[in-house]
Amino acid sequence: MNLFVEFVIQNTEYTVKKLNPSDERILQHLYEQCSDYAILTDGHPPLSSAAADEFLALPEGKTAADKFIFGLFDGHDTLVGMLETIRHYPDDKSWWIGLMMLAPEHRGKGNGSQLYQAYETWVAQHQGQSIFLAVLEENQPGFTFWQKLGFEVIRIAPPQQFGNKVHQRYVMQRQVADI
Repeated sequence: MNLFVEFVIQNTEYTVKKLNPSDERILQHLYEQCSDYAILTDGHPPLSSAAADEFLALPEGKTAADKFIFGLFDGHDTLVGMLETIRHYPDDKSWWIGLMMLAPEHRGKGNGSQLYQAYETWVAQHQGQSIFLAVLEENQPGFTFWQKLGFEVIRIAPPQQFGNKVHQRYVMQRQVADI
């Protein structure tokens, strides 16, 4: 399968490119800008290894070739957002979004929705039929965001430890739109 490593976002002020481990420093900076999410999730600011850990984190049975971390870059080529995804997970027709985050000053302006829509189009081009993700029960703004994009809760995952906190998660799914 030939997987392109860039896709087009509607807002032409931004570009989306696949990140590689050599981009660890700029990804770590984004994690630190988004410390509110780390505090919500783990109960503490992001670890100094957060970006490096992101490149290594894989579900059982998946390899680095199945993982894509896309960076959203502004007109100054500064990383302002990211979307991490795994192909063919949880099944061969699906993709899983593990994390999507935007720097605080880029939130609430439609950038997250545009990033997701461009990603979904890209997934459809690669024969993906469904997209899955999990939202922490405590993350009500995230839950609302994904619902507005057409994701539906398919189950509630049992509580799991994240850093200093324990969370229940809503597992959500959306059928990929035909292109």
